[in-house]
Amino acid sequence: MFKFLKILFTPRSKSKLTFKKKFKHFQGLLASNDEAHKYMSEMAEMLTSGKIFSKAYANNIYRNLIESAYDIARHLVILSSGKYQQLILKTEEIEEKCKQILSPRILCPEGWDCPDYNCQVCDKVKKIGENIPYYYALDEVDDVMSLEVGTKMSHLGEIRKQLQIPVPDGFCLTVRLFEDIMIDSDLRKRKDEIFYDIDFDDIKQVKKACQEAQELFISTAIPLHIKEVIVNAYDKFFGLSNNTLVSVRSSAIGEDSANYSFAGLHFSALNVSRENLVDAVYEVLISKYSPQSVVYRYISGLRDEDMPMSVGCLRMVNAKAAGVIFTTDPIHKKDVIIINAVKGLGTVAVSGRVSPQVFILDKQNNFNLIGFSPGIQDYKESPKSTDGVEKVKLDDKSVIPCLNEILLRELADYATKIEQHYGCPQDIEWVLDENNRIMILQARQLQPKGKKDDIIIDKDKLSRLERTCNILINRGDCASTGIATGKVFIVNNIKEINDFPKGSIVVSKKNLPEFTSLIHKASGFITDVGSTTGHLSIIAREQNIPVITNTINGTDVLKNGMEVTLFADGCKVYDGRVDELIEVSDKIKGSDNLFLKSPLYRLWHSVSKFVFKLNLTNPNSAKFSPEHCLTYHDVIRYAHEVSMKEMFAFYETARVDSGKTYKLKFEVPLNIYVIDLGGGIKNFIKGNSMIVDEILSKPFLSLIKGMTTPGIEWGGPLSIDAKGFLNIMMTNLSDPHKAERDIGSRSYALISDNYLNFFSRLGYHFSRLDALASNEISNNYINFHFRGGAADQVRKERRAKAITGILESLHFTVIHRGDTVISNIRKIHENDIYRLLQEIGRLMGAVRNTDVTMLTDRHVDVFVEGFLNGDPAPVKRFYNLDN
Repeated sequence: MFKFLKILFTPRSKSKLTFKKKFKHFQGLLASNDEAHKYMSEMAEMLTSGKIFSKAYANNIYRNLIESAYDIARHLVILSSGKYQQLILKTEEIEEKCKQILSPRILCPEGWDCPDYNCQVCDKVKKIGENIPYYYALDEVDDVMSLEVGTKMSHLGEIRKQLQIPVPDGFCLTVRLFEDIMIDSDLRKRKDEIFYDIDFDDIKQVKKACQEAQELFISTAIPLHIKEVIVNAYDKFFGLSNNTLVSVRSSAIGEDSANYSFAGLHFSALNVSRENLVDAVYEVLISKYSPQSVVYRYISGLRDEDMPMSVGCLRMVNAKAAGVIFTTDPIHKKDVIIINAVKGLGTVAVSGRVSPQVFILDKQNNFNLIGFSPGIQDYKESPKSTDGVEKVKLDDKSVIPCLNEILLRELADYATKIEQHYGCPQDIEWVLDENNRIMILQARQLQPKGKKDDIIIDKDKLSRLERTCNILINRGDCASTGIATGKVFIVNNIKEINDFPKGSIVVSKKNLPEFTSLIHKASGFITDVGSTTGHLSIIAREQNIPVITNTINGTDVLKNGMEVTLFADGCKVYDGRVDELIEVSDKIKGSDNLFLKSPLYRLWHSVSKFVFKLNLTNPNSAKFSPEHCLTYHDVIRYAHEVSMKEMFAFYETARVDSGKTYKLKFEVPLNIYVIDLGGGIKNFIKGNSMIVDEILSKPFLSLIKGMTTPGIEWGGPLSIDAKGFLNIMMTNLSDPHKAERDIGSRSYALISDNYLNFFSRLGYHFSRLDALASNEISNNYINFHFRGGAADQVRKERRAKAITGILESLHFTVIHRGDTVISNIRKIHENDIYRLLQEIGRLMGAVRNTDVTMLTDRHVDVFVEGFLNGDPAPVKRFYNLDN
């Protein structure tokens, strides 16, 4: 609209801006101010709603906010002819402090419980890759080095070195290797662009982004020195002539930590030769961008850059048997040791593709066997003589126990030592080689009690439900406790998860780890076959998602689309919605919002300290200055206040270029100057003044019609109590030039045939009106802002409250803060624009100086009621209240 503005004030000197340019920057500042408040509101909603948000979503809001803050500061500097340069410097200071908080770093790995993201004194906080070699022998590694080799490998080194428990030989490629790859080809920036704005509820979109990211890495040549590092490490530890086959596993910072397991989310390459080692390492590294891993980081509030990846390369074990140990029962809270075992490699157990054998040992009684389940395993996986693994079909002998009593006790002894060393229950992966030698492959903390309260249901209630409800499934193993209701979604093919509707319950034959990409959308999981110690079960427990596995025939009993209620603790599935169970679940749900404890949330909570707090509250204070701006809110508040003063000072002193601006002569005693942007007035107006009949702008005519409503009193005495009168006197005493500026202050109307921008100071308050009325409804809007007054703050706020009540009754969207009212209405019919502008014109006259007369909150209600009933001067109703 400003490109049409050709009406200029004659500048007093060459250094001063024309009215056109100054007003343009003022309008730009006000627009940026509105945008900044919008982004602050979005950030506040992001931090207070308790909902999961992504790094990209938060970054986008923040980037928009600081751009708005800079725009505000720049507009003010130009508007003031360079007087407030320091405000830009203060904005830069605030941005730098936030940048330090947001910069990538490796944080304390001990449960991610660093109390302060600004902490620079903790010696565990290091820059990524700082003084780190490319690899270590596993014998050199322990838990002190978790920031260099990741939690998984540091635990294995600790167990081998400190506890003298067997672990396969090998070496660790440190986080420096992957970071060098990222830096060498600027891959991090290009990867971030792929994930910038994806919808994590859209599985297709997530998969597409992950595929693009992995293709980006694959298509980028691995730097030659990185290849040499990997091969040299292998040759150093296994020998040049030795064709040792190895397993290649991920070990990211934070993986296998106290709160974040990343169970099964990264690729493991098994039985890899020297020739294929580089490719295997790279495949493990880029599995960081698998859909499962990306979704897990999203729901856990973990930033990719804070979790650099290292890789462990261990001598491959030709497994006779393998599996998982839990050093306590995470479901029933019993003091036992649970050992899950399968024949061959443990991959089939942790992936949930078979039902493993289960051994339960009495932890308090010499590890006696007190329970055994034979499981269901019709095949095993074994290493090939060359690279890779193969499936081997098993005969009926597969029901024979994988472990004898001696091996069970040896495993239990190792597990107990690891538990005692770390001081908490453990989730341990183990393997048995051909010589009956047990080795540990992984150990991480187990959460035995989960992160929510136990679900306790009265036995009588359960008995009543069994009599009155149709139970569809009443068998299986509880892999994760909880209650859920939703529609059944049967997955026969992994591709079908692309269309998974949020809130449904996954029903599948197997407990597949790929289902973790649905963990934030699914209400629960029900599978025919699986493992309670498998990867999906572990992650579901972390996220409080109920899971029943080993139902045998769940996929046959349940049908697509039918609504069911899943009670995992009791291994039951009910037909339909069982409100009595849901009510129990709702009581404990939400008592512990996991995301509010996440690193991403806490990081942005730290940033918010430099966003929201308003330190500059008093414009008359000596501290109301750029150097005292400590937050973005301070910058915005200061610039807005000063810009108003700059513009009004300009309005009062600028000289009008003849023939461009017209003083409006009409019955309202306001000093209004009209500037035509095109089509707003009649042609060939003589002189520098005009009358209402010469105006063509329909929006302006509507405003004038409201202003000239019969009965509005623009002049005359007010009924002011002693306190109100004293406030006016004190206001003028504090600024001896205020009274003379206020009397006869100019107001400006910039108009076209369908546009109005009315900027005024009426008495002691400011108002700004911006409106467009056209035959295209989607373009139509009204913005109306009001601020200030002569009375004390309480009375000014009462008037603002009255204006808010009136505007809300007229269906405006209103923000009311102190004595400030910011309102707007959008996308309404052209005739409604004219009608509302008339109401605003009437409101401008009705609220004149009413702040000093609003003695109580009752005055507010009376004023609003009178105005909405059509009273042109509702202030007269105060006489009955005051007498």
